[in-house]
Amino acid sequence: MTAACLSAGYRAYVGCRTTAERNARGQGIAMFQVSPQGVWSERHTTAAGANPSFLCLHPGGRMLYAVHGDGDAVSAFAVEAASGRLRPQGTHPVDGRNPVHLCLSPDIRWLLVACYATGSVSSLAVREDGRLGPIASRLALPGEPGPVAAQQQGSHPHQVVFDPTGRWLLVPDKGTDRLHTLTLDGATGALAWVSCAALPPGSGPRHLAFTRDGRRLYLACELGSAVAACDFDARTGAPTSVASWSTLAEAVPGNTAAGIVLSDDERTLYVSNRGHDSIATFRVDPVSGRLAPSGWLASGGSTPRFIAGDPMGGVLVANEDSDALCRVAGTATPSPLARTGSPVCVVFTKDLS
Repeated sequence: MTAACLSAGYRAYVGCRTTAERNARGQGIAMFQVSPQGVWSERHTTAAGANPSFLCLHPGGRMLYAVHGDGDAVSAFAVEAASGRLRPQGTHPVDGRNPVHLCLSPDIRWLLVACYATGSVSSLAVREDGRLGPIASRLALPGEPGPVAAQQQGSHPHQVVFDPTGRWLLVPDKGTDRLHTLTLDGATGALAWVSCAALPPGSGPRHLAFTRDGRRLYLACELGSAVAACDFDARTGAPTSVASWSTLAEAVPGNTAAGIVLSDDERTLYVSNRGHDSIATFRVDPVSGRLAPSGWLASGGSTPRFIAGDPMGGVLVANEDSDALCRVAGTATPSPLARTGSPVCVVFTKDLS
């Protein structure tokens, strides 16, 4: 987000869990106005169906898309320029269960969705006005279950993200300890499997972050409480696992890694720990890409499911079980930003009014 946007303030949309099955307290998608000084003020919450959890914005910020976690659909919303309010533009089936992540193709013609429970990825058409069309393709991911029986019954894709060239679609698979590479046909929306990289058994790869040059990526491995480094060949789309590091100084029973963020200068990597309720920090060697643990920051709440780079600097943390949004930076005490029920994702857009 540019300095000009920051000088005028910006908006934050927070996806929340809402169902009793998730012991959730969320009411929908919450919108906050953020002042140029970084003060958050809640403006309104849109009732958006069950578990409007992971979100993504259309470029320009005039459309927003949400998965319905534990369900079988995604929804589109038009963003009112003056108020930031969301107007529903339809809910669409994804031919899969428990969609957990989504992203737009680089040409903005397709919406890609990771369906955790069915081990599949779907593509939906995006119309010129930003509304969604029908499903174009559904791809079941290959692979054998990992050794953690309770969490790895089969393929469980947890993220869909394009590499910086826009040619390859990467899918971390928590259930099979694999990182898949797919292609998307820009004309038809057809998905095809290309290759995969094996991660340590039982590691449970969840989310990744690319370097800007696309030559390297880092994976938060949920079940192993670890972060893995992979080299990436943009010619073939093949990732190669290089090394991994624990996100904990010592074992913490029940801990799971979740979010991952690479700083803008690519010198620091952040990974959130649910259970330890911390943000692990790593120094990144600019030549080799290897990591060196540099400390742990308090998350400012309980169960930091999601982290992102904060436009004001530092890292924004969504603490799901304490209903708290916080900012962490350096070694300072976490700064409380706002409260909303069961937050699990935050996206930012400039003020369009």
